[in-house]
Amino acid sequence: MVIYFVPLNITKLKFGLLLRTKNQRCVLTAIRESCIFSLFHKKLTYLCPVSSINVHRLKTALACYTTVGFFSIAFVIIFLLVPAIWRYSPSIQKSMIFLNHDYMPVVQNYSYPEVYGMDGTRNFYIDTKDNITHILPSNLIVQYGKNESSYEELLSHGEPIIIYMHGNSGTRANNLRMKLYRKLRDINCHVIAVDYRSYADSTDAKLDETGLVLDVMETFKWVHKRAKGKPIFGWGHSLGTGIGAHAFSLLEKENIYPSGLILEAPFNKISEAIREYSTTKVVLRYFPWFDFFIIDPVIANGIVFDTEQNLKNAKVPVLILHARDDIIIPYQLSENLYNYITTTRNSELTELIIYDAEYKFGHQYICRDKEIEKKIEKFIQKCLK
Repeated sequence: MVIYFVPLNITKLKFGLLLRTKNQRCVLTAIRESCIFSLFHKKLTYLCPVSSINVHRLKTALACYTTVGFFSIAFVIIFLLVPAIWRYSPSIQKSMIFLNHDYMPVVQNYSYPEVYGMDGTRNFYIDTKDNITHILPSNLIVQYGKNESSYEELLSHGEPIIIYMHGNSGTRANNLRMKLYRKLRDINCHVIAVDYRSYADSTDAKLDETGLVLDVMETFKWVHKRAKGKPIFGWGHSLGTGIGAHAFSLLEKENIYPSGLILEAPFNKISEAIREYSTTKVVLRYFPWFDFFIIDPVIANGIVFDTEQNLKNAKVPVLILHARDDIIIPYQLSENLYNYITTTRNSELTELIIYDAEYKFGHQYICRDKEIEKKIEKFIQKCLK
């Protein structure tokens, strides 16, 4: 005999159960406070006192079946439905990886950087329709800060130029990013902060790795033309490290050589970043179909960001910064990247700095390092020797 629990819509009835006999004859019973009734062919007849069965066991069994049902549905949604939607929805993949519409704050005034306390800064566009912010070095602000017409000429003044490539989500006007700009400005560097296509107030366009890399390359060429041989560096954070590494490797193939590349919280390749991301690692990582549903479709849609391959033969000096308490991109991916490229090219071209967890820099607070200016100045001087 198999027992199934079903809800009954009868006044004062607490539970229902369906008894299936071997000959498939069914009797529907209902439990009330004082007695048990049988509903067969719409006729209600008295059976026996309720004390003859263990109501507590019925309640326990009902709770068990409810729990099993809940977890069964959750299993189907989490491990089958969600992965299937991800695999067959390129637009969802791009939206979750690039997060180009995730702004904090929601309303930002890009045209007037001084609103954010960024004096000596101008906002402008280049032909790729990316919106760009140019922050002058501190030593030039007093004399030229109010004269935006001179900003382009000042790129050839001699100070190092840093092109900043932010990670996914947010914009060039993010508060933490502007804090970093100020620190770089204070060591007399130009900062060129770019918002890629479809980010912030840049033009909406096809969003993929090729497009973002092209945006950085065009920005670099625009700066390079006006810098007239002065040193140009790149600073990428998170996803921006993959974009920057790819762009700089392609620039070298065009015989355009950046002076250096700073990678903050990088990954060695996007597939590893997804695999080690805290949520996927805990929920999905160890299921046999993980690569089929999660990794393979991303690569098939042209989102690769293989920094190992992009830098393995590159001549650009690289400084890697990462925090041990980074739960978004584990610092081990930086170690993997460092170990790989130091074996495929001159090991002296790459430096790795891992911050202890006690500093609590996490994924995005390395800019709070009190010694960050000295580290960057040291790296710049090393690159210019």
